[in-house]
Amino acid sequence: MTRLFFALILIITAFVQITVFPIVNVLGIGPNLILVLVLVWSGLRGTPEGLLWVFPLGLLLDVLTLDPLGSNGLALVPVALIGGLARRRLFHSGVIIPLVAVVAATLAHHIVTLLVSLLAGTSYPLLASVRLGILTALLNVLVVPPMYLFVLLMERMGVGRAARA
Repeated sequence: MTRLFFALILIITAFVQITVFPIVNVLGIGPNLILVLVLVWSGLRGTPEGLLWVFPLGLLLDVLTLDPLGSNGLALVPVALIGGLARRRLFHSGVIIPLVAVVAATLAHHIVTLLVSLLAGTSYPLLASVRLGILTALLNVLVVPPMYLFVLLMERMGVGRAARA
């Protein structure tokens, strides 16, 4: 049941991030909630579980954003790997590991996205891309604690229901 609920949360978050955030966002930049959800899920459940969601979610994002097929899934792979490396230590080891994991995952995602864009023939100014990656990483750092608590609560509710059944 938890996986089904998480899939629903991912789909809703993808639609909100792609359709609502660009309209509502005053600064022109916002956190990448999909990246944070994949990072937290991989951190709680391990790399294989995170990779399970990467490609279907990536395809959904590709269709919604009209990006080249497979590009978003490919960019989410390092996020799941970094989350899996930080498994269960994401928030139990102090402040440093979560900060490093979120920043590293965001920057890895951004680098893969830039490489795919370059291979597809689209180029962006390098300095602007670096700034965008750093600002997104900082915003993602702010979003991780509430997302972590939400996913942990969701997981515990699912485990409790499964034990009663």
